[in-house]
Amino acid sequence: MKVLIVSNDREYVRKAKEIYENADVALSVESAEIMTNKKKYDFIVGDLVKDSFNGYAVKELNGEKRKEKILPLKQEVIAVYSFKGGVGKTTLVKTLLESLDKDIKVLVVDLNFRDGGSDLSFMLDLPVLPHIGMWLKERTRKSFFENLIEYSSNVSILQAPPKVSLVRDIKESDVDAVVKFARSKFDVIIFDLPDEFNEVVKAVLDNATKIVVLSRGTEGEFGRMKEFPYEFLTVFVKPEKRFKKYVKLLNLKYKVVSNLSKEIDAVCDFIFS
Repeated sequence: MKVLIVSNDREYVRKAKEIYENADVALSVESAEIMTNKKKYDFIVGDLVKDSFNGYAVKELNGEKRKEKILPLKQEVIAVYSFKGGVGKTTLVKTLLESLDKDIKVLVVDLNFRDGGSDLSFMLDLPVLPHIGMWLKERTRKSFFENLIEYSSNVSILQAPPKVSLVRDIKESDVDAVVKFARSKFDVIIFDLPDEFNEVVKAVLDNATKIVVLSRGTEGEFGRMKEFPYEFLTVFVKPEKRFKKYVKLLNLKYKVVSNLSKEIDAVCDFIFS
């Protein structure tokens, strides 16, 4: 029996999965429409659609199977940022995507553009093609999904190109489109950002539900944090001794780690809390 669950409530989805173990899940009506156009289902269960949807009968869950209060399944858009290079952004992104539950669909968008290829591409041993520059030629939904790299069963990558010239025309609206397209399929979208502040980076930060700033706790970094116009979480990696003085002045929410790879569980709890 092929069943589609249409809901953006985490508890609803969990309860429905207890009854229909192999059911597909759509987190939005738009996503459900795409899925029902591509695949035939016996029926749909969900709280985002009523009675019938796209030609399918919609069934309700048994009331005894649901809790009265349902926690929302919030799609996270996480921007990983820093005010200087060499602090471990790409290491955090890699460890983060490999540590998340396999039931969570993750998209990583690499905006660290540099000639010769990005650190993330080398770290994950990705093929040269496809990359974000190929999507920018058409900027369509179809092209977007065609140019993702399937890194694992639950993780896809929209990687940076091998040459900066291939993405010189990227705009803020392209970031908005990436987030819009990705929301129809992925639960978590992670942006690996360069240590600069431009219109494209600003567009990512504007779209982010969480901004994670990595830092060594230097005085220069704190100076830039003070002027940073966003709320953010700070992960200090082996910070300088006097960093707590500045943390107190800026009233930062922060986590201190000595090894990102070994302490990733604590970092994940910090980010997703």
